Amino acid sequence: MNSTKIPKRGLLAWFYFVDFHVFKFTKIRIFGFTMCKSHNRMKNIRPIYLITLIVLNLTGMSFTVKAQSQSDLSAFLQAQQQDAGKLIAAYTTPAIKAVSYGMTNGWYHTGKAHGKLGVDLGVSFSAVMVPSSDNHFNPGAIGLSPQTQLDPTFPNPTGLAPTIFGPKDQTHYVSTYTPAGYPPQTVRFQGPEGLDLKKYMQGHSVLPVPMIQLGIGLIMNTDLKIRYVPEQTVGGTKVKMLGFGVLHDIKQHIPGIKLLPFDLSVLVAYNSVNGTTNLANTNLTSSRPTSPDGKATYKLNSWVGQVIISKKFSVITLYAGLGYAAVSTKFNETGTYTYNNAAGIPITAKIPVAINFDNKGVKATVGMRFKLGPIYLNGDYTVQKYNALTVGLGVSVR
Repeated sequence: MNSTKIPKRGLLAWFYFVDFHVFKFTKIRIFGFTMCKSHNRMKNIRPIYLITLIVLNLTGMSFTVKAQSQSDLSAFLQAQQQDAGKLIAAYTTPAIKAVSYGMTNGWYHTGKAHGKLGVDLGVSFSAVMVPSSDNHFNPGAIGLSPQTQLDPTFPNPTGLAPTIFGPKDQTHYVSTYTPAGYPPQTVRFQGPEGLDLKKYMQGHSVLPVPMIQLGIGLIMNTDLKIRYVPEQTVGGTKVKMLGFGVLHDIKQHIPGIKLLPFDLSVLVAYNSVNGTTNLANTNLTSSRPTSPDGKATYKLNSWVGQVIISKKFSVITLYAGLGYAAVSTKFNETGTYTYNNAAGIPITAKIPVAINFDNKGVKATVGMRFKLGPIYLNGDYTVQKYNALTVGLGVSVR
């Protein structure tokens, strides 16, 4: 490995970077970290992958992204305005879902609240499992206009295109429209390939979502849980996170069971990630559309409500939770973009793209914690829309 200099500022945003090529994808080491040569490499991050990478950037695991010519998702902006948003949404939705559901995990590792001023500080990693059905999308089934279709000059027997987590398949499109002041125009472009996540995660389609959390014991067997990262700047991206939750012992309020040897609590939690990215591109030799004012904004919200029961056996604690989770994500891309049509004639258009994703459902968790002195290690499995396996490590002092 080449020598590496670790920057001194922005500790939470710097740590070690997991290095891989998005389209060449020559290596991926999620837990065996590979350090970047310099922070300047982060400036090459493409906006379309930000939804996937927001939480990873916040906790120190950042992906360095390099896109091949004509493989950037910004190629979708060359479609009809209403079609560009539909193509981007279909391609990125699995990543949005995985990160959003990953944010709902890791809030607890026991149903027992801290004593007054007790604290715990820990990190967790949720391996969010992506269904195989989300490796592809059908461009003919997402409501594209007749003017934007798969390019018939490139045979596509399945009629499917890869999502961001799908295989490294090439998909070609053709879009025909008549901009103001121009005769009918035809634009041919290639959509981005997938990451082939399953291949490079040893046969498993999983996305790791890490989290840092602090818990503080208050009064009446109540814990306040905090997730907070101040605004961090990585390249052209600014992102911050705020989350808080309350865990309260409800067994103490139920006559007849408050003396029984188990713990019973209720958790209500909220987590939010907000960010902006400068998408301006003035490089006239770039393969992607140029833009003097391109910008992306995004907000990921998650809410969790669960009843938690746990039982301690010496250094082992078994726990389970049942409740409800809801996720909401908003992504907006604005700006004026210029690209060339099939004849090489530049076309300029304002292309606002808005993606909204909302989902909710039952969430069930079972897990185990091993605690020796103040140090704990826990692991649990969650059944929800996107199932997840979570492991955590931290310090807890009652």
